[in-house]
Amino acid sequence: MALKMLFKPWLPLILLCVIAVPIARSILQLRDATIWNERIKNNQLTGIPESSMPPEALMAHAAALDAKGDFEGALSAYKRIEEQTGNPYAKDAAYNASTIYLKRAIGAGGPAADPQTIPLVELAKEGYRSLLRNDPEDWDARYNLDRALRLLPEEDQDENEGGNPPIGAERAPTTMRGFTLGLP
Repeated sequence: MALKMLFKPWLPLILLCVIAVPIARSILQLRDATIWNERIKNNQLTGIPESSMPPEALMAHAAALDAKGDFEGALSAYKRIEEQTGNPYAKDAAYNASTIYLKRAIGAGGPAADPQTIPLVELAKEGYRSLLRNDPEDWDARYNLDRALRLLPEEDQDENEGGNPPIGAERAPTTMRGFTLGLP
């Protein structure tokens, strides 16, 4: 009986469909990846809306804008990549955006030559610190944060800050009743 059911004409057709659908889906994904790779390779991403780009193409588009010197466009694209949930390139985009700030500050001579670069260095330091909070072992971010700190050192806090009691404040051990310091 089982052999008669196996040789029904519709059973091989169902098996063929079960196998053909995943294969067709894989072929279409491969075709799409090949098309996007060619667009990236030939730098043909400018006319395509960023919302329809896969994460790899959006990252390549931002890097191409940075290479052309369109820093605002690159920073905007990197920000969009960072904001996308589940984007595997979010960390790289944050690093690249911070590096753009640092490069622009260094290119202008740094804060010593041009005080207007101070916000750029501060933005770079903030970005690298954010990366290090998420991944303390990120040596690239650590190195660039060190470069930014050398370019614009942090102000040291006062050593006595928070250590001395306010003027006119009472001291607890001398005002407590029944408490002795052990002296005669």
